[in-house]
Amino acid sequence: MSGFVNESLFVIDMDDTSPSILPIGEVLPDGIKIAVDRDRGEEFAFYVSEDGRFDILAARPALAERWVQEGYLPKRALQLHIDETGEIDCYLLISPSSHVMMRLSDARVYGSCYYSHVVAACMWGTRHKDPFINMRDGIICELYGVVLPCYTKTPKVADASLLANALRGQYDDEDLRSPEDYSDGKGGLSRMTINELHAKHNMAKDIIEPYFHVGEYVDEFVQTAPHATITGPLELRKEYQIYGTDTDVILLVMSEAWAEKLCSLNLLIKSDFKNVQLGREMVKVLALPRRAALEAFDNRHYGISSKEVYEIALAIYRARTKMPEASLKDALYIQQLGLVLPVKFEGGSVEEDVALMREIVHVGPFAQGPFLNDIATTAVAIVSAAKAK
Repeated sequence: MSGFVNESLFVIDMDDTSPSILPIGEVLPDGIKIAVDRDRGEEFAFYVSEDGRFDILAARPALAERWVQEGYLPKRALQLHIDETGEIDCYLLISPSSHVMMRLSDARVYGSCYYSHVVAACMWGTRHKDPFINMRDGIICELYGVVLPCYTKTPKVADASLLANALRGQYDDEDLRSPEDYSDGKGGLSRMTINELHAKHNMAKDIIEPYFHVGEYVDEFVQTAPHATITGPLELRKEYQIYGTDTDVILLVMSEAWAEKLCSLNLLIKSDFKNVQLGREMVKVLALPRRAALEAFDNRHYGISSKEVYEIALAIYRARTKMPEASLKDALYIQQLGLVLPVKFEGGSVEEDVALMREIVHVGPFAQGPFLNDIATTAVAIVSAAKAK
């Protein structure tokens, strides 16, 4: 890398002086009320709903239609917005606030391995669609596993540098190295590169080989959407692996031994998942909506609301009632099914559950929070009630 970088060349468009695309206070057809103008560029703007449940990206037609034409988003992901003259003035991409949707340059992982893998998978998904696209000025949309390009003339920054920037601390310098500044002339984002970056920030490395790889079609064995592909692994554990796709569907891939154990406890039924043969190994695949949480309690990323605090508390209560000995502190939480699936079936206790619930309520991550004391008290009381059984 050269000794001097002209940082002014890398300034990303933040056109806060331009008129807002959507008027504050407007109520969208689905009842969402626009409350906060969060960020603006020349061709797009971010908003937050009045109840804090949704992030809204408004994009001018030329930009949004290009995302669809080039395969970054399915057409169904965008809503038309009509102005007072009856013309299309923008398209809306609405994401639950539990998921990341922001400028890629604003993303900060803050030590979360799951969040780091989300960023990497979104970048991989975009890179798979266009090996040469510039993501430096892009918009990360976790819901669809993509970094949406903005097609500006901002100089390219290597993919490895983009992830390094998401991993950096508040006062660390931004890494503006281009692909050519790397010894291999690419600066690509491999699993080895991710492990090296994680090591620099005292984060866990991936040591388990993934079942599936970026770009593999999943519609052959899971009925999600035509030609849906893997964007990358989000969690790799001995018992299971979680994969993002380029649709709003997420995949849980379970080892046969773990799935059979869960079925024997009547936590799952065999008809819930599909058998997939991978070489000599049989795995069980479950397709789930990405809008719902699917994560280990010891590697949380999904932003929770007060309603979801109670859902988690009830799921932990049910799991403890059914499995008095299981350890739940590193269990897998499947919000869509209301299930907590342990990987360790002994050594747990209600006291452990209470400590876990308190950590979830006080540490987050939050979509809306932190919460009032009465919410924390009620959640802990729900979990504690299993002791009386």
